[in-house]
This record gives sequence, structure tokens and C-alpha cells, in this order.
Amino acid sequence: MGYIALYRKYRPTTFDSIIGQENVVKILKNQIKTGKISHAYLFSGTRGTGKTSAAKVFARAINCLNPKDGEPCNECEVCKGILNGTITDVIEMDAASNNSVENIRQIRQEVVYATVDVKYRVYIIDEVHMLTTSAFNALLKTLEEPPENVVFILATTEQHKIPVTILSRCLKFEFNRLSEEDLYNRIKYVLDCENVKYEDEACRYIATLADGAARDALSILERCISETEDVLRYEDVQNIVGAIDKKIIDSVANSIVEYDSLKALEQIDEVIKKGKDLRQFTFELTSEFLRRLIDAKENTARYVNIIDRLSSLDNDLKSTTRKEIVLKACIVQLCNLNGGKTSEPATMQDSNIGQIYGKKIEALENKLNELQNYIKNNSIVGGENVSHQEPKVNVSKVKDDTVDTATLTEFPNTEELKKAIVEKGKIKVFSALAGAKVYVDDVVRIITKNNFAYNILKLDDSTDTIATVLYEKYKINKNMVLELRGQNEEQISKIEKILKDNNVEYTNID
Repeated sequence: MGYIALYRKYRPTTFDSIIGQENVVKILKNQIKTGKISHAYLFSGTRGTGKTSAAKVFARAINCLNPKDGEPCNECEVCKGILNGTITDVIEMDAASNNSVENIRQIRQEVVYATVDVKYRVYIIDEVHMLTTSAFNALLKTLEEPPENVVFILATTEQHKIPVTILSRCLKFEFNRLSEEDLYNRIKYVLDCENVKYEDEACRYIATLADGAARDALSILERCISETEDVLRYEDVQNIVGAIDKKIIDSVANSIVEYDSLKALEQIDEVIKKGKDLRQFTFELTSEFLRRLIDAKENTARYVNIIDRLSSLDNDLKSTTRKEIVLKACIVQLCNLNGGKTSEPATMQDSNIGQIYGKKIEALENKLNELQNYIKNNSIVGGENVSHQEPKVNVSKVKDDTVDTATLTEFPNTEELKKAIVEKGKIKVFSALAGAKVYVDDVVRIITKNNFAYNILKLDDSTDTIATVLYEKYKINKNMVLELRGQNEEQISKIEKILKDNNVEYTNID
């Protein structure tokens, strides 16, 4: 037999070898031991958590000739036949490429026939959420009145896309995102089996990069092993996966916290010069701020805003061919984001703003001018050319307005508006909109709660650009109100969501 990839070679063959899913495994084994087999199961969870592996183990266990404590023996004729694919009554189907109603109709025609070699005919439908509406409707009839000898196991990473009529007819199991400790132990186990020497730090780093997925961990490990001569070292793993030096990540994070755009951009230039992957940089910077959020006793609201923006940055980088410019524009924006209790806010009417911030604003202005000239001269984006006369709007400025935002209509395309401003090469305007909200009713109302003086100054003279983009993209031509408000207190629900999304346990948030 030829070479087998690690994630296939070490795919779990028993329930006990499935890591991190003890609750699921316990229930499935009990059903097998008691003979109370349901007709339909739904396994849901993130990628690489063992859904398909558990389905295959379950298919063997319910048909095994010599089951032991709910486990398949993997030695009998039936188990071996299912493992090598010679038994045709266990069918694995990928709904991503077999999602039509005809594929499901074929299943409906097959289920009426008796099995040939096994007790149960098992259909494992992977990525079931990819089925079309018609296919789901066709499957529903079979799930309503299934033959006694047929079991369906549906696996998905996106349970919310499955119709409730299907969900209500399945026994549902949620597969947990794997912990770093589980992945670390699995990586060490595989390395010991492969007789590869390693450093513990290298294993832990791969476990972190895997982001809760065993398959990803083994794929990264396989690449590292193939490029390692004698010992798997932490530094080697960093070089192989294109990781960024932790010192650079710390430096950029500190620069953002200290509102130092210049230093942050200089560090990013170093990352770009070294040819590092900018999405990997974004991932590691996000992880660093998440760590700081967990440890922080103050300024947590700003960390939440930064993590929220970095999360959307990853999607932006996926969809652009000009990653450098999008990243730099976002970093400048992050350096201007505020979110917690600060000193008294500067106002648009404050005549001492220039003196207060002096050289810092001037240096930032020069750096942003360099970025804009780079964009224009290299034709990276549309530049400053406008195809029509800029709309003329009246602009009024208010301080700490008491208008209830709940009565206003929030503009649904604010992030798209900001991207359009970047595409015009207007980095300074993009930066000035950091943390701002846009509402459109009888007027265009821009409300900013950011106290950094540079934003306030730039918003004051950026209205023409904003008005132009609003007119070009959305045919909106209305008067504009710039409104400065004080800071809000921390948004507890937003913090809780970020902690939950990243599987971080907490006891209290204050």
C-alpha cells in the first residue's frame, strides 16, 4: 500500500480513540449495548472534531458480530468488510457534490430492499446542509417512515442551515471544539508512533495553530515532519508555517494600545519584507488581543472593539488582491479605536487640539499621506478620480447630542462604505471613521464616540469624500450632521459573545 496521510492513518477506529467527545461517545455506546438504535442521527460541530469518524465507528459497532462494551471489534468479517469498503450496505455520501433531489430519490428507492451482509444499512451523509430544498423535502419522507433496518447519520458544520422538519426527526449530538490540551496529547501520540523526536513547545504550538481541529493538527504536523531532519523544533515549526515572531506581535499590539500608528506600520513593513502570510499575522494578532482581554482588568471595551474589527479584517484579506493596503488601513483604524473610560474628550471646537497632540498628529498625517500617494502612484485602487461633480451638502456639528439612536435608522452598509473609501485611496478618511456609526433618515448623521483628536479633526474636513461615496454607491445626497458623544460603558454582551465564540470559560465579567 502507498503512503497514507497522517490524518487518515490515525483516524479513530473505536469510540475510545475519539478525543474530546466523551459525552457523545458515552451515549452512543449505551445505545449499542442496549440495542436501542435510533433511525436518524445528526452530528454537528466544527471541522475536524470527529463527526465522520464517529459515524463510521457507529456503523461498524451496530453491525459487528462480536461487539465489546459498545465498541466494534474491527476483527470480524463485517468490521473488516466495512473498513475496506467491500460491504455495500454502509454508504458514505458527500452532500456537497451529491446534493440534488435525484441523489436522495435514489436512496429512497434503495431503502425498501433488505440488506445483504449486515443487520443495518447505514447512510452517512456528510455536509448535509449542502442539500437543496427539494433534496431535503425528498429526504424528509424517508425520515418520517424509515424501514426498520435503515439508519441515517447526518453530519454538518452548519446545523442552522438544516430545515427544522429534518432536525426534529433526528437524535442530535453536538461535537465540541477540541481543546489545545487534547490536540497536544494527540500530536505527541502520533509523533511517538512515528518515532519522531520533538520539543514539547513545538507540539503545543501546532495544537494552537490547529484551532480546535484534529485533522488540521495532523495536516500541519505532517508538513512539519516532512521538512524536519532529526528533531521537530519550535523554531522549525514557526519557519515552516510562516509564523510571525512573537516579539513583533507584541510590539504591534502594544503600538495599537498606545495609539502609535507609526510604530505599528513600521513593524508591519518588517512582516511584509519577510514575506509572511498576512492572514496568519491577523490570526496571531487577534489571539494576542484575546489573551489580553481575558487578563485585562480595565480597557476591556477597547479590546473587544479591536478583536471585532480584526475578525472582519480576515474576511477582507480573503477577498482582496491588495492585502498590504487593506491591512495597513485597518491597523491605522485600530490605533484610533477607543472603547473604555478615558480622560475628558477633546471636541471639534477645541482650539488647543493641534497643540495638545502636536508632532504626533503631524507625523501620522505624513505617514497617511505616504500611503495615499503609494496607492495613487501604483494604481492599486481607484485613487481620487471622481466621475462626476461631488454632491454639495450642508454640514452641521453638534456636541453630546441627546438624540436617542434607537429612533434613528442605522445605515446597513457602513463597513461597505468604509471599504469604498479605502478603494478611493482615502486612508485618512477611513481612519477617521474608526468606531463611528452612520444613520440615514432625513439627514446623514455620523456619530463618533472616539476621543482621539485626529479622528475629530479629520471628520471635520472629510465630509466631501463621504458625501461623494454615499452618492456614487447608494445615490444618497442629503445634508450631514457630525455628532460627538461621550464614551459608553463596556458592552458586556459583546464581551460574552467573543469569549463564547473562542470557547473561553469565565465566572464573572465586571
